[in-house]
Amino acid sequence: MADDYWLWVLLAVVGGIISNTGVILQKKVVNEIPPKERERRFFRQLIKSPMWILGIILGMFTPAVFVIGANMFVGPALVPGLMNSGLIVLAIGSVKINKERLGKYDYSGIIVMIAAIFFLGMSQLAIKMEDLDYTAPQLLVNITAFTILLFVLWGFFFAFQRHSGKGRANLLIFAAGFMFLLTNFWVAPLSGTILKVFQGTANSYEWLYFIASCILLPGANLIAIANQQTAYKYGQASILNTLQQIPTQVSPPFVYLLIFAMTPPYYYSIPFLLLGIALVLTSTYLLAGRKVAISKIGSKPKTDKTK
Repeated sequence: MADDYWLWVLLAVVGGIISNTGVILQKKVVNEIPPKERERRFFRQLIKSPMWILGIILGMFTPAVFVIGANMFVGPALVPGLMNSGLIVLAIGSVKINKERLGKYDYSGIIVMIAAIFFLGMSQLAIKMEDLDYTAPQLLVNITAFTILLFVLWGFFFAFQRHSGKGRANLLIFAAGFMFLLTNFWVAPLSGTILKVFQGTANSYEWLYFIASCILLPGANLIAIANQQTAYKYGQASILNTLQQIPTQVSPPFVYLLIFAMTPPYYYSIPFLLLGIALVLTSTYLLAGRKVAISKIGSKPKTDKTK
């Protein structure tokens, strides 16, 4: 059991690395589109780019294999933080592409992220999704209420972004963040029911969770991607990617204690989880400079002529 746990902790980290590699490719393509052309047929231009499609595959779909497995054995309380380890890739990738050197904030951010992974792993707040009683009425109520809440929050931020002026990018990325949180969360019920469904042993409740996952995951992902890519048109990736992480990173304690109503295995589990979350957010802040560099990849030198 312990060996399986640490194996899937590692694979969750690998999934985060692959995902953030995809983010680099997506942002590069967005920046290569001249600002004047981003208002007309923006998504058509993105879809025509093989690099953007590869970025979406690496950023959203390839890590799904790791995420489903990690959620099955580790659970939704730890996987979001572990996958955020991919920010290290953004820092190192920015240095390699721009032919620069890592600075003190970069080194600090990487060290802090490694510490975050350690504390998240040591908290051992695993939720084995296969072992849950999916027939429990309270679990259904909790998951349904949480899902509705996320849609309400998304609707609030999305509705007000059109009238927010300079704050439009921030509101859009928060909207995307709640949809990414929704997808991260619903991967867990999918991972816990998918094998039973295909083995023919799933009960009616497990079929319900499986069908709901198959509907919500692609739908929420498409909404999140659309909001995220639109936000990139109005703001810097350094700020936006940090804000996008907030809903996902602050949710694990609520997911573990309130949604799944689990009891921590050790007295230090919750403190270690909270410390890990704090370190993840701190590392995100420290590595913000490299996110700025990533956001500039592919920028046209022509823009300097207006100065």
